Amino acid sequence: MKLDDSCLQIIQHLDHDPVNPHNLYISNGFKFSRATFYRRLEHLKQAGLIEWRVGKARLTEKGLKLRSILNGSKVDFKEEGEGEVNFISLQVKEEKKERGDFRLFEADKLKSHLDDSFIYVDYPQTSFILKILMELAGIEEKAKTNVEKYRLLKNADFKVKLAINHFENCPKQLLVFLEELIKLGRIEALYVGVKNERKALSNKKLVEFLQSHDFENERFKLPKESITLFPLFLIAVIGIILILALRSGYQHASILSVMMIVYFMRSILFRELREL
Repeated sequence: MKLDDSCLQIIQHLDHDPVNPHNLYISNGFKFSRATFYRRLEHLKQAGLIEWRVGKARLTEKGLKLRSILNGSKVDFKEEGEGEVNFISLQVKEEKKERGDFRLFEADKLKSHLDDSFIYVDYPQTSFILKILMELAGIEEKAKTNVEKYRLLKNADFKVKLAINHFENCPKQLLVFLEELIKLGRIEALYVGVKNERKALSNKKLVEFLQSHDFENERFKLPKESITLFPLFLIAVIGIILILALRSGYQHASILSVMMIVYFMRSILFRELREL
């Protein structure tokens, strides 16, 4: 059984002493739903990592060992289940390795979380960042455009830990390049800093990028993906207006229906164009 981020978060908030799951969920501010929380408890129970009865949940010995592994502590295995715990810990490490290390900080705190293995860039300028990555990859071939630089990086063999500050100003082109380099495994860690939270959260493409890679953060509340019902509401209003116009004998009702549909489609088109 694979353990996702929500399972790992629950494990790190449990101990050997029993706690009430209801209180655990409320007091720790988990970003997933209550239903997901209880489903993950059931998964952990089936894996033998927790004991869960009505109103009480606690870590088993195996769960305590896994939590120690997650926290970087040394663990001595002396009882049965050693192989199973080792398997789970290796699985967790492998999943983290595949996912990469992605974190979001306040701009003035970003540097304090970096070590010498990171390349730090104070501002998300596409051409500058691509140039630095080319130097890191040992690419001597010259490229005039950002697209040409990306193509050279795409075929190069390198890995990098990158830190970019003032990420709310990140251009869409850079987001695309970062996305592709992450997929190719070239970027194994990406730490970003944000100074203007409102500007960052109003950038739809930026928020989607942060959500798609599940950036760890304790300060910012990323909006959850949701489905808007406004278009359906608008269609219903238009339908009611047309029905009333036809029943009242309005002579231009047919023309009105065509014009309203055209206006509605025009609004959608311009909204999509603005988001490109």
